[in-house]
Amino acid sequence: MFAEGKTMDITLRKSGPGDGKLISSMLTAANLPVESLDNRITTFYMAEEDGKVIGMAGMEIYGEEALLRSVTVLSGMRDKGYGSMIVDRMLDEARNANVRSVILLTETARDFFLKKGFSVVERSGIDNAEMKRSSEFTFACPKSAVCMKLELASH
Repeated sequence: MFAEGKTMDITLRKSGPGDGKLISSMLTAANLPVESLDNRITTFYMAEEDGKVIGMAGMEIYGEEALLRSVTVLSGMRDKGYGSMIVDRMLDEARNANVRSVILLTETARDFFLKKGFSVVERSGIDNAEMKRSSEFTFACPKSAVCMKLELASH
């Protein structure tokens, strides 16, 4: 994949203690929820290109299921394939954690996630009680958000 005439080479790293303000500002800029940032349940991953953070995503693992949340790319870096690469890397992280399915809630990226293999499912059909008690399901994402799920293939 190419962006602006060069091969995209992003690295994905777990966020560290110094990333809190950046995570908050990126979520705010993307109109994504920040209410649950202090609960330490979400593991955020920072996507970097040439040492500069260009995007991020969060994942909460609940047994054999993961909640993918807060996927965002800086506004000047969008529409170049970075979001797709970040999601691919997040799915690899989920597989490495022995997750069998990934669930998300979205108001704006339904078509993007359909292209990534996710299916629209009924929010009420999510059986993972712990996930249903998460901030994303209880208050951060409105009932109008589309619930989507991807079954991961075994290694």
